[in-house]
Amino acid sequence: MSKVVTVIIPCYNEEATIEELLGRVERADFGHWKKEILVVDDGSRDRSRSMLDTYRSKPGYTIIFHEKNGGKGEAERTAIKHAKGDYLVLQDADLEYNPAEIKKMLDVVDETGAQVVFGSRNFHTAWHRVGAYFGISIGVWVSTWFVNILYGTRITDAWTCYKLFSREVSRKAHFIGGGFEADYLFIGEVAVNGYEIVEVPISHTPRSAEEGKKIRYMDGVRSMTLLLMHRLSHLRSREGSDEAKEARRAVVESLLGPQEIMVSEYAEEHQSGVNWLKSFLKQFPAVYYTIWGVFCPALMVQNGPKKIFNYTDGLVADIGSGPDRLSPTIINVDMYPFPGVDVVASADALPFAENTFDGLVNESLLEHVQNPRAVAAELARVLKPGGVIYTSAPFIHPFHASPDDFHRFTRSGLRELFPNFEILESGVRSGPWSALLLFLAYWLGAIVTLGSRRYAPFAAHIFMLILGPLKVFDLLFTWMPEADAVSAHLYLVARKPRN
Repeated sequence: MSKVVTVIIPCYNEEATIEELLGRVERADFGHWKKEILVVDDGSRDRSRSMLDTYRSKPGYTIIFHEKNGGKGEAERTAIKHAKGDYLVLQDADLEYNPAEIKKMLDVVDETGAQVVFGSRNFHTAWHRVGAYFGISIGVWVSTWFVNILYGTRITDAWTCYKLFSREVSRKAHFIGGGFEADYLFIGEVAVNGYEIVEVPISHTPRSAEEGKKIRYMDGVRSMTLLLMHRLSHLRSREGSDEAKEARRAVVESLLGPQEIMVSEYAEEHQSGVNWLKSFLKQFPAVYYTIWGVFCPALMVQNGPKKIFNYTDGLVADIGSGPDRLSPTIINVDMYPFPGVDVVASADALPFAENTFDGLVNESLLEHVQNPRAVAAELARVLKPGGVIYTSAPFIHPFHASPDDFHRFTRSGLRELFPNFEILESGVRSGPWSALLLFLAYWLGAIVTLGSRRYAPFAAHIFMLILGPLKVFDLLFTWMPEADAVSAHLYLVARKPRN
């Protein structure tokens, strides 16, 4: 059965190109896909509106007029609301992109069932434009790198016009904002909803501002700022659909039988001071992770536990998960019954049989256990042969009880915990700048309270509120060759022997 793709064309003052562009879209071969051409004129003040008016009665077209200019994002939201296609694809109203290449993205959907496909101008070649376009290329590269750092994506062209996505994606991943930022923030929405972005190479014929190009450098700066805010407000992945929750419950019951979340015997974390406050806030994960993401001086946006999904698509458990959930399918295990925890258990006595999981995650867990070797052995026990483990731990980091704090680890120390495993990756989780800010916050807390055991932790967290946002400078330091010698957190990805 033929599917329908809706070609969404936002238009604002494009009288010089709109008719030629529509002709190219009409003539483009989409194979077995039927096409709906949906144009939203966003309050044009030139002849675009009158030119589009002649298409209103033409079969295959839907033409919508905005009375006032609201911006590209506003036009895209209107179009998505009225689109009838199984898939939707964005198409600028100028002639920079060739509509015939939309078929490349549709072919990927046919072959793989991909939910999101981007056409990349940089897929096979580096940004190499000259003259006026060289600055644009630099901006595209920087903003693409920024997206990949924040969300762990691996795209090559964040600002491509060609974004193809399914009807399902359009319901979950939204176009936020009224202007050009909507296309950029859409990537963040796709990422936090767990969709993979597939890219295909496309051509591009850029035009200058004199020829009608509307996006400016400040649009890029504003979009990157909004994207950072978006990431900080979505630090905790969503729980997923009701179907995903039931699937997790079924998996846990198949492993352990019916489960009832019990209150942990380790109650001391909930009894005093800063630890009590942290535990209380974890009952509201969105609030907790937003505060933590903005004000904790450790920048932990790179080399995170989602790396596990680069090596396995099987059954994965997060040991010491807290209320965070890395994906809708992952099984959360923690010693405290936080929201989102599927199994309450101690990491050194997991209630699972040998060789249960294809992948295991533990993020900043090993420093809080009395016997990390015993925990590592327990993790190895429940991991299948050939399974992969991700672990991270602090190296240069002040004391932080949760409920207690026992150990620090170098890269060699993490490797030693899994002596027979194949090391797939190891390196810096949060870098030298994070280490400096953490120690400065705790040092100031101790100094201003004259070393008070009661008040120093509170003072330290107040200084974190002040110093925390400066952690963005860690992006300049993490990539230094010797960064792991002075970094706050390190990580390891390793594979269990197959026999």
